Amino acid sequence: MTQVSAQRATVHEHPASGGSRIRQRQRQRLIDACISALHIYGPSRTTVEKVVALADLSPGIVRFYFDSKAAMLVASLEHLAAEFGERVLVPVGRLKDDPVQALQLLVSLYLDAEIASPRKVSVWYAFWGEASARQEYQDICGKKDEEFAALMRELIERMIAVSGASHLDADAVALGLIGVLEVLWQGIAFQSEANIDRPAAVARSLRYLSSIFPGQFTEAGHGAPHCTPGVAAGTDRLPPRAYLDPALLAAERE
Repeated sequence: MTQVSAQRATVHEHPASGGSRIRQRQRQRLIDACISALHIYGPSRTTVEKVVALADLSPGIVRFYFDSKAAMLVASLEHLAAEFGERVLVPVGRLKDDPVQALQLLVSLYLDAEIASPRKVSVWYAFWGEASARQEYQDICGKKDEEFAALMRELIERMIAVSGASHLDADAVALGLIGVLEVLWQGIAFQSEANIDRPAAVARSLRYLSSIFPGQFTEAGHGAPHCTPGVAAGTDRLPPRAYLDPALLAAERE
């Protein structure tokens, strides 16, 4: 290929790639608008007209990307499921060899505003509500739930193994944590972002785990000031129980 022909080929390639990027952006814009419409109106009252109005695009453009409103709704649900997998399941899965860190990260990401915004959580519930009538919704939601439950159970099994708590039932503990997170998601769905206390939600979830695995998931491991084991946080004094021991009390006075 001559230099001139190579330059011509390059000139022709750029508009095509640019056009592809524009199409990808427009499709994603429609999906984002569809998620917003579902949050505002619910699945039954969401229409193509409402979606394109939120996306600030012309109605005719939808036909280039989706055959119908139903196809657009399925694409929106697939987008949410893929996002959950990429932003929660994949990074948590990489830490499976350290179940404490993995569970901490799972709780943090599951309750993060990027995943658990009121807008997205309400749309998840809207799709779950419709799943019994739509096989596509049931398949997508069911797959996401199964993958999440399987990862949760594996982490709890590993946690039981490293802590030596063989008396615990992995299914029961995993189901308990899923229930805690589910209740917190329900609260998020009916609040505005300004009223959501995400650090408190994370702390509540970790307290559940700490109650199951004493000595793990302590506050000192989650952003609280580091303190020497056996010393009360924020002081140089021993914890109150130490002052019941005369020898320790005498050592403290020295």
